[in-house]
Amino acid sequence: MQKFIFFLFLLAPWVLAAQNTEGQISYTETVQLRIELPPDASEEMKKMLPSSRSNQQVLFFDEKSCLYRDASETEAEPTEINGQAGGGEVRIKMMRPENRLYRDLESDVVVESREFMGRFFLIKDAPKAYKWKIGAEQKEILGYRCQKAVLQDTSRKVEAWFTPQIPVSLGPVGYAELPGMILELNIGEGQTVVAASKVEFKKLDKKAIEKPTKGKECTRAEYEKIVEEKRKEMQAEGGGGGMRVIIRN
Repeated sequence: MQKFIFFLFLLAPWVLAAQNTEGQISYTETVQLRIELPPDASEEMKKMLPSSRSNQQVLFFDEKSCLYRDASETEAEPTEINGQAGGGEVRIKMMRPENRLYRDLESDVVVESREFMGRFFLIKDAPKAYKWKIGAEQKEILGYRCQKAVLQDTSRKVEAWFTPQIPVSLGPVGYAELPGMILELNIGEGQTVVAASKVEFKKLDKKAIEKPTKGKECTRAEYEKIVEEKRKEMQAEGGGGGMRVIIRN
């Protein structure tokens, strides 16, 4: 009898891990804002400018795939700030883009639907091969034991906290390939921070993890070229003395 009970005790952690491979995780995604105003902008307007912007995101996942998107499927009201600069009225409107990112580990596919300036693009690319360096540092997030990993050979520093207690090699914002789910990300030394706020294990509807289909199909390089060209066009129209809103992510 004692041997039988001991066998169940050893089996219990495996059973628990097997149950922790499907569900959804809520995240708060905070992006630091750098807003450049003309030198003669009013002090009142400067005080009104936010230093950061936070959105609620959700990751639907199973053992081999995930979909990362906005937590709300309803269109968010834009944030508007009005003030004086350059002898006239200046209006800033900040809108939350409608983005979705799908990743499938088994077929090695990444599909992302991104909104830019009112247009939608469907980006299809092979996933990046991440080179993580896993350290010894640990901390607890939402009751899960997490370990720190740092991404190598990138233009900006990326730190991830992952937990082997959720044995799925996925995470938010497309980051993956660690021996456990990523519950926290720090990108660009605090420029973007993504932190889990709730973990729910449950059987998902078949439509919860679907490839995005909205937008004009293009590669990542083609999309980045379109964004850069539009940025230069807006700078030229501003004549070098206008206002620029830069969101780092």
